[in-house]
Amino acid sequence: MTGRHESEQEMHRDRARRKWLHWLRPRRADGGTDVASLVRQNAALTEQVRTLARQARTDPLTGLANRRGWDEQLGRELARAERSGSVLSVALLDLDDFKSFNDLHGHQAGDRLLLEAAAAWRGQLREIDVLCRWGGDEFALLLPDCSGRDAHEVIARLTRATPSRQSCAAGVAAWDGHETSHDLLRRADTALLEEKRNRPSSGGQTSVQAAGSR
Repeated sequence: MTGRHESEQEMHRDRARRKWLHWLRPRRADGGTDVASLVRQNAALTEQVRTLARQARTDPLTGLANRRGWDEQLGRELARAERSGSVLSVALLDLDDFKSFNDLHGHQAGDRLLLEAAAAWRGQLREIDVLCRWGGDEFALLLPDCSGRDAHEVIARLTRATPSRQSCAAGVAAWDGHETSHDLLRRADTALLEEKRNRPSSGGQTSVQAAGSR
């Protein structure tokens, strides 16, 4: 009985597949297959898949990479740096007193600030750099072929470009050539937390903490 039931199910599925394919296949007026239309449909579907893939890796508010996009690009760049022996740095940044800004000006103004900061910072970066919306008011920055010293200079440029008289804190970590992406980000995060903990007030100035080696 079980074999007969499974056979009937397979027949139903096969009929459904044939029906779907018949519906999908464009037909000419004379009953033939419209190959040109089929090619156009395939191209449209391919582009739609690519668009959905990009959206899955993009933060909808800022248009920056999200964490999924970040993880993929960081993995690729670490592998490339390991093969070539090149340097690489990452940084974590967050806007100072963002919650207070939201409370005072409203969430729409907070969203505008995040959007403006993302656009201003991206304008200071190279094409190969990756700026990511890490979450909330936190951002991550991937800097291929960039030493720790050069990364601090990049952060200084981002500091001056930060909009609306806002300030931010940053923690920088240069890859040691061996550590995993998790350990590298952990050092940057530790540097960021240490910077925020040690300063009594930003005073409208952005400061940067460098991560020590493991």
